[in-house]
Amino acid sequence: QLYLTSHKPVLRFAAIRLLNKVATTQPLAVTTCNVDMESLVSDPNRNIATLAITTLLKTGSEFSIDRLMKQIGTFMTDIADEFKIVVIDAMKLLCVKFPQKYSVLLSFLSEALRDEGGYDFKKSIVDAIIKIIDTN
Repeated sequence: QLYLTSHKPVLRFAAIRLLNKVATTQPLAVTTCNVDMESLVSDPNRNIATLAITTLLKTGSEFSIDRLMKQIGTFMTDIADEFKIVVIDAMKLLCVKFPQKYSVLLSFLSEALRDEGGYDFKKSIVDAIIKIIDTN
């Protein structure tokens, strides 16, 4: 948690990447860091900001989804496909966790499908859409 507020970007990146991986399997263990992760959402390093948002999506509540989705949409075109796929993977978890938010998730994914990106990115979007359809 100390590294999340470090002045060195590499330490912030390492901390948020580790928390992101832990949040995939143990989201409750990471929720104590949500306040510090909120400040990373506006980090000038887009990779750090992306990981912060996806980690918050994994650990956050239903009420924070809309706000985080809007923030993700503003810089999806500025990040590499690797991090776009991380965002889409977070969407897959959200559709299972909050099935009533499917319309927001489908809207975001359909918008992302129109953006530029490689095969793996587009495939992850289609997989997420299929998962949402199967869930609902």
